[in-house]
Amino acid sequence: MAEQDPTPISEDHFHHWLRDIAGIEDWRRIVRDDGERILVSKFEEGFAAGVHELIALMPELFDEPAILAVYEREAASTPGASRVDAWHRALHAMLRAAGDRHAIPNLRQAEVRTGIDSVYAILQTLLWTDPKIGAPYQSRSAERTAYLEAIASMDDAHDMFTRVYGWYEDRQVLNHCPGAPFARVMLEQGWRICSGEDVPTQELQS
Repeated sequence: MAEQDPTPISEDHFHHWLRDIAGIEDWRRIVRDDGERILVSKFEEGFAAGVHELIALMPELFDEPAILAVYEREAASTPGASRVDAWHRALHAMLRAAGDRHAIPNLRQAEVRTGIDSVYAILQTLLWTDPKIGAPYQSRSAERTAYLEAIASMDDAHDMFTRVYGWYEDRQVLNHCPGAPFARVMLEQGWRICSGEDVPTQELQS
């Protein structure tokens, strides 16, 4: 028996629900409705493809040895400061350099900058003891556990970059960041660079 298409929803009623029940004042575009989940986005159609095109122009943002070299230059200028802050400055510097090289307008660079800032905020939360440049450091068990829990949350339906707004007509409503796969790579590299340790695994925790 052929699977039936999901019953269409009223977009006007849905957007009233987003505002009045979910508390989302800003506009959201319905990306997909499969009858079980409604995926929405605050970006116009084509934004995700544009982000992928931008990132393709700056592969060094995911080249760990290249990031480490810039991080070490930033760290050398601020001994005793936060390692996570130095990593953040390094990524911003690399983004500016790539933007200048490819004549990418600042507004377009901001699309990537927002992702870097999001990963920075998460990394600050995970490495809450705030390792310092030039000082010995060993991550706490709670920090490693928090990292494992964050990575474990990254499946097809949810991850740390996905916000769940609630349920509408028996469908779960999700807002997902199109750059999430890139953010995960940045998070893994940021952990290694800032902690000086490999990313935690269940094996290391046991």
